[in-house]
Amino acid sequence: MHGLTPLAVTPDSSSARNAAASAQRAQRRGVAGTLGLLAAVCLVQLAAAASPSADSSGLAEVVVTAEKYKSTIQETPISLSALGGDQLINAGITSIQSLILDVPGLSTRSAGPGLTEYEARGLASNGGAAPTVGFYLDEVPLSPPALSQSGKVVIDPNLYDIDRVEVLRGPQGTLYGSGSMGGTVKVITNQPKLGVFDGSVQGTASNTHGGGGNYSGNFMLNVPLGDKLALRVVAGDLYRSGWLDLVTLNPFPFSLATKTQGDVTTAPVQSVIHDANDVRMWDARAALLFQPSENLSITLSMFRQQMVMGGYDLVDGFPTTAAPPPVYPAHYEAFPLRESVHDDISIFALSVTANLGFADLTSATSYWDRLGKQGEDASESLYWSNGGAVAFAPVIYFEVDPSRQFSQEIRLTSRGEGRLHWVAGAFYSDLHSSWNEESHSPLNTLVPNGVYFDSINPYKVRQTALFADGSYKITDEWKLAAGLRWYTYKSQQNEFSWGYDGPNPVPPAAPLITKAADNGVNPRVNLSYQPTRDLNFYATVAKGFRPGGANQILPPPDQPPFCQNGVLAFKPDTVWNYEIGEKAKFFDNWLTINGDVYYIKWKGVQQVITLPCGYQYYNNAGDGRSFGPELEVNAKLSKDWTVSFTGTHTDSKITSPNASFLAYLSGVANTPDGVGRPCPAAGSCSVPILNVAKDSASLTLTYATSVFGDYRLTARISDSYVGSSTDVAYYFGYQLPSYSIANARVVLAHDKWSAHLFVDNLANKVALMTANNTSFQFNIPQLVRYSTNQPRTVGAQFNYHF
Repeated sequence: MHGLTPLAVTPDSSSARNAAASAQRAQRRGVAGTLGLLAAVCLVQLAAAASPSADSSGLAEVVVTAEKYKSTIQETPISLSALGGDQLINAGITSIQSLILDVPGLSTRSAGPGLTEYEARGLASNGGAAPTVGFYLDEVPLSPPALSQSGKVVIDPNLYDIDRVEVLRGPQGTLYGSGSMGGTVKVITNQPKLGVFDGSVQGTASNTHGGGGNYSGNFMLNVPLGDKLALRVVAGDLYRSGWLDLVTLNPFPFSLATKTQGDVTTAPVQSVIHDANDVRMWDARAALLFQPSENLSITLSMFRQQMVMGGYDLVDGFPTTAAPPPVYPAHYEAFPLRESVHDDISIFALSVTANLGFADLTSATSYWDRLGKQGEDASESLYWSNGGAVAFAPVIYFEVDPSRQFSQEIRLTSRGEGRLHWVAGAFYSDLHSSWNEESHSPLNTLVPNGVYFDSINPYKVRQTALFADGSYKITDEWKLAAGLRWYTYKSQQNEFSWGYDGPNPVPPAAPLITKAADNGVNPRVNLSYQPTRDLNFYATVAKGFRPGGANQILPPPDQPPFCQNGVLAFKPDTVWNYEIGEKAKFFDNWLTINGDVYYIKWKGVQQVITLPCGYQYYNNAGDGRSFGPELEVNAKLSKDWTVSFTGTHTDSKITSPNASFLAYLSGVANTPDGVGRPCPAAGSCSVPILNVAKDSASLTLTYATSVFGDYRLTARISDSYVGSSTDVAYYFGYQLPSYSIANARVVLAHDKWSAHLFVDNLANKVALMTANNTSFQFNIPQLVRYSTNQPRTVGAQFNYHF
């Protein structure tokens, strides 16, 4: 199949007429919403004419700790973006996924909250047992479930009462270790304050087009407990309505003889579960600060979050047409099965900082425990993958991923404002993650014990590292920075797999044990030139790596579902990143222009391999490269008007695919409509890295002024564009179309309170973002599901600080 496979809409069907009418109403509402926003901006300008002018100061600068010490974005000669807590609230950003739309070079794959995977600079995470982008909550490194077929997913933390979010682009292997070879995302929370009683509350209510009502509530309380103790408590509760339906058809339209699925939009409907993909999430965190003296501080913190989804943010595709999905997309089932997602995590951390005079000693200890459980309708896929040899019966395929990790980092950071600045330390982590799957049906008498496939796969990886990083000002203008990280890791997987479609018919007496180990060095060199305080040029060379791992056992080729041979283990992959960049401030910081150009050599690319039998595994596909420019521009056009622009172009490919990957492409990359493969069966060629948009950009226009005395009125409109990309489901090379999402917000603030009116997804765009990124059941060509975005959502928010 060449191009997308979204749901077919029969032109003369009632569903098509309803969809068309709904689309026209949505378009009229979108135009009305845009006109309303323009009217609001006009009112703001009229009010401004009779009001004092806004603050004439330059752009606000965010303090960051990307290099393990405090600096500003403009002073730090690396490629990074950051947003402070107030900026997040003013922009209505409540999740990392929405923030990334405004960050160049970074993207996500997501099927809903708790199912988000981060990717940077064309280094996709779809292969392997570790991510390509690291994720930190304060000092706590969070790792996704190892070997999970639902993706390298991390938690989606509530961004209320956050000091800032930092996004570091490029390999961060020196200071942040493995899994950060594409970049690192850091969420830094507000810490307890001594001697201050402080608090805030936030309430939000909204309505989603085609769905229902949404709400969220958050509060923060900072309580001093004497002169040396302080407690900070934050809690939140959120409900997001669904907008996708689960539609049961009876009879379900398919033909085993022709291996095709019929038109699901015209088949008889048995039942409908409306708005199935709703979300309920609550979270709480607490931090206790003990500061017996100015030279010693101890912080004990706890974070707890629980999320339940009624279904995925996934819409069915249809394999015989390229028509767009209807206004109200759905998942079509043969049996009334409810898909659900549970994600539960507890994080405990202890941070100690001591002033030793010449340096600060920091000890960061953490432990977290996470349990993820997902259920997916596998009735159709099991029937098709077995060629009709088993009965067509209701089956929910479950993936359960319990994970836990202990980590410890100790580091020394130099003090003072001299020419030499350095950081040195040691790191240790111990991750245990079990990938468990279960699919059975007591109704299917053809399958022994009703078990199609069950597996228990405990996996552990221990990592140890020593690192040192420093900078020296050669002159007042030139600074040389360099770092080195020595690492070693050992991993082991114990696999028990059995069932009708498994490698063993019954549970094996002993597991298959696969071990891996490696060690190496990640260097970094950075040279910067700062001729004035407003201009900074830099060049960086850095290396990053990702551990290898083990695969699941595939069934032999002579029994269902007749898989070809795979590999039991795959090797680490590494990158070398070369980049030059600049950071410039003009007109007393009324204009900043930060840009860079990078080139990455990627060796041993870990790639997901989707087999015709429905299984998938990971392997090294060959060598590749990625390059492109990244740009961020922020400007105050006047005392009241501010504009921000970000943009990037990413060219990411496997340039030297190895023999095994070429053999895979020659067998499964043909599309149903006969369009050719992305590679010839032999010879040299290039293959696009999956899930990487070639182009992305965002534009934000903000108008802020004082009205009615000392009230503050702000209007903000933004548009984010994501270009087309290539994905994989059953076939290789699904082309996902580009899309853009516009948001608008008007805020009235006074003293300690602010009131917000907002419209998210102003034009009610339906974006198809990834294909089958949570397909942990058997892949079949008859069913491809695309992750999609939330329709237009209109709401109000109130914030109060006391």
